Amino acid sequence: MLKEYRLQIICVFLIILVFLLIDSNKPKTVSSSDYETSSEQLIEVDLENVIEEVEKKTANETEKEPEQDDKTANKNEEEPKRDNKTERTVYLTFDDGPSSASHEILDTLKQYNAKATFFMLEPAMRAYPDMVKRMIKEGHTVGLHGVTHDRDKFYQSEQAALNEMRTGQATLEQISGVRTHLIRSPFGSVPYLTDSFRTVLENDGFKLWDWNVDSSDWNLSADEYVQNVISQVEELVQAGGTPIILMHDRGETASHLSILLSYLQEHGYQTSVIDESAEPYNFNCYNRCYRIGK
Repeated sequence: MLKEYRLQIICVFLIILVFLLIDSNKPKTVSSSDYETSSEQLIEVDLENVIEEVEKKTANETEKEPEQDDKTANKNEEEPKRDNKTERTVYLTFDDGPSSASHEILDTLKQYNAKATFFMLEPAMRAYPDMVKRMIKEGHTVGLHGVTHDRDKFYQSEQAALNEMRTGQATLEQISGVRTHLIRSPFGSVPYLTDSFRTVLENDGFKLWDWNVDSSDWNLSADEYVQNVISQVEELVQAGGTPIILMHDRGETASHLSILLSYLQEHGYQTSVIDESAEPYNFNCYNRCYRIGK
């Protein structure tokens, strides 16, 4: 019995020993919970890397976007294309008014959003005060052209010329409340407005303006005067000058004014008014001026 008992003990011991040996030789396995923990750690690492890469790419794209926005903004701020037309200034001037044609002239100017300067005769201002007021109200400039428009009377003496301009100045101010110093002498300053006349007028504060484009609308047909103006304007602009166009406040001029304004508008000209602060444009005598009666 004792031997059998010992044998059983030995067998049990051997069995235990075998199990221990077998267990020690088994490859280590990871439990499902450990595996899940390990996998989650790996996923977290990968996610962190992916997020970091995404953030880097997003940052790079964000840095590039302002440059694109700047380019777009600059493009939007560029001036509109003008199909090879540059804006140029032209001065429209009308002498001898106001008249019965002033209404039509002002309507046409308004239609084309054009501005002009009117050198007016004193009796005409008294005859058409409403036209004077309308000129001023609609943004045009008013100047003086004397009283008589008579060569022998206006140029009789320096004092005679000065008196006519002062009379026109007072009448304009009485009608409209506007006091102007802009003047244009009858028939232009050459050849009768000698240096002594110019000095007297200038000393009284008057600013004399002539012209460099003569429409000749007083002796040409309506069609001819428009073409005459256009050819002179183009020639002057090519030479680098600014057109100051002489026209007259009369019916035939008014009837074809829209043709001229259409041409100027289509060719990039911007009309402007003569300002008292601007340097006056005068004819130069070049020894051609002389006194009446001498």
